[in-house]
Amino acid sequence: MDEELYTLIEFLKKPSVSATGEGIEETANYLKEAIEKLLGVKANIEKTKGHPVVYAEINVHAKKTLLVYNHYDVQPVDPISEWKRAPFSATIENDRIYARGASDNKGTLMARLFAIKHLIDKHELNVNVKLLYEGEEEIGSVNLEDYIEKNANKLKADSVIMEGAGLDPKGRPQIVLGVKGLLYVELVLDYGTKDLHSSNAPLVRNPCIDLSKVISTLVDMEGRVLIEGFYNDVRELTEEERELIKKYDIDVEELRKALGFKELRYSDREKIAEALLTYPTCNVDGFECGYTGKGSKTIVPHRAFAKLDFRLVPNQDPYKIFELLKKHLQKVGFNGEIITHGFEYPVRTSVNSPVVKAMIESARRVYGTEPQVIPNSAGTQPMGLFVYKLGIRDAVSAIGAGGYYSNAHAPNENIRIDDYYKAIKHTEEFLKLYSTL
Repeated sequence: MDEELYTLIEFLKKPSVSATGEGIEETANYLKEAIEKLLGVKANIEKTKGHPVVYAEINVHAKKTLLVYNHYDVQPVDPISEWKRAPFSATIENDRIYARGASDNKGTLMARLFAIKHLIDKHELNVNVKLLYEGEEEIGSVNLEDYIEKNANKLKADSVIMEGAGLDPKGRPQIVLGVKGLLYVELVLDYGTKDLHSSNAPLVRNPCIDLSKVISTLVDMEGRVLIEGFYNDVRELTEEERELIKKYDIDVEELRKALGFKELRYSDREKIAEALLTYPTCNVDGFECGYTGKGSKTIVPHRAFAKLDFRLVPNQDPYKIFELLKKHLQKVGFNGEIITHGFEYPVRTSVNSPVVKAMIESARRVYGTEPQVIPNSAGTQPMGLFVYKLGIRDAVSAIGAGGYYSNAHAPNENIRIDDYYKAIKHTEEFLKLYSTL
């Protein structure tokens, strides 16, 4: 077994569950020691208000500096009964490694680390590299913004590559040029100290009814958000972005089956791609009120709450959207509590930027096929912190060691060993090309 595979297996054997804190300190220490051993540079374990960041710099006195972001924490393993192998055993079977974190995100982290080592060993690393490994991504990167703000000067770079996007069902590497932004809020109506017998319904307001009416004012039946000013800052798609959407490969029927819903809003492939990647949304994640058990219970509940997320696109500002939301809620008579759970900025990097050009060409060379280039993901990760807080213009998510098959966040998470080695090679080729553009 070579060093690349052995080191990954040892890394995967260490639990690092950010939700519980299990193994976080030990894993951070292992990662620090691995960096120092492999790259010959000093690595630091840097405190946050939560789990630590592992940080290191490789300065080769080049003109360009690349920030590499990954996370060493993983999701909980539940339900444990559905795992066919122990989640942290890093079992090799059928040319795959099975372990929690194999795909998300330890395999990708280690692949990038070994690519940098190979270039250092060959004296071919011609770009300065800053490594930032977070320990809280799986719980929402709750302390990353504070860490970035406190270390802004140290973290400055020309470009950033985020955790990898992986391979699509056809084995093509995905290159994702951004993310949707996010505003997550909770609306609470609490009218009293206890639930009442429903005979009192003529005397009191019902928070279930009132909150459902409020929610119905936020979005229409076609999914269009009704908050005044919500769309004002949405940037028009460029011709390059429209071309990427046209090329986005979706099998509509397979997508419908995978999603498990009886029907989609759209039937046209291109329209589906445009909506998924570029439409801002208001979504109700959950609504809870009153009695929901078996049989009947005649009550007027005293409390209702709903959780909502807004997915945002360039150039929407989550903090501005929150102010517009508050004005809307006041206008429709909502007098309850508004709790915020997250603000994330949208990002969309130009396909013509040096980091994207290098990523696309290196993917062609390693995989022998055209990569799937996507304007931005339909979801969110903390990419906006690097762009908006550090002023890094170009950001991209790519070079994932796993793929559609990997069961990330689910039991029996795995990656193909061959995909791990290809991720190493892809990173090497990318770094060499990026330094020349």
